[in-house]
Parts: sequence; structure tokens; C-alpha cells
Amino acid sequence: MASEAPKFEAALAELDGVLRDLEDGTTTLEEALTRYERGVALVKQCYEQLRNAEVRIRQLTGLREDGKPNLQVFEHTSAVEAVKPKKRTSPGDGAY
Repeated sequence: MASEAPKFEAALAELDGVLRDLEDGTTTLEEALTRYERGVALVKQCYEQLRNAEVRIRQLTGLREDGKPNLQVFEHTSAVEAVKPKKRTSPGDGAY
């Protein structure tokens, strides 16, 4: 059963717990290796999430990876469609 990757903050908190377990020296070698493997997976996950956030920030701020301005056309789409006013009809056309 595959579980969903934890959110960044949860992964960071779990990583902190892994480090505490490894630092206290009370785990067996096998437990320490298992915790270390989990820690490495959490670090990779956190770095990936940070890279994705950095890409999104660059897109929003308009900077390329080299720090120069991104001159691509920005397609803005509203989350809410503007309501168009109804066309007024005159009383004589029968649609009033």
C-alpha cells in the first residue's frame, strides 16, 4: 500500500524526530539504519518540494534561472468569471 508523501512541514518535523533518534544513541544498528534511510528519503522529498516552490516563485516573479527577466507573455485567467450585464430590451420588441 503506497501512502501519500507528507506535506513539507510534516516531513520536516518527522526528519527532526529521525535526527533526535539517531543522536540519542539508544537505537540498535538495524533501527538506526532504518531511521537513516527514512531520513534520506525525507530530505530528498523536502528538496524536491523546495525546488518546485522555487520554480513557481520564478514564474510568478518573472525571473529565469540565470536571474534575468522572463519576457514570456503572462496569461492571466481569473478564478471567477465576470458576469456580463444582460442586454436591455425596449418595451416595444416583445421581449420585455
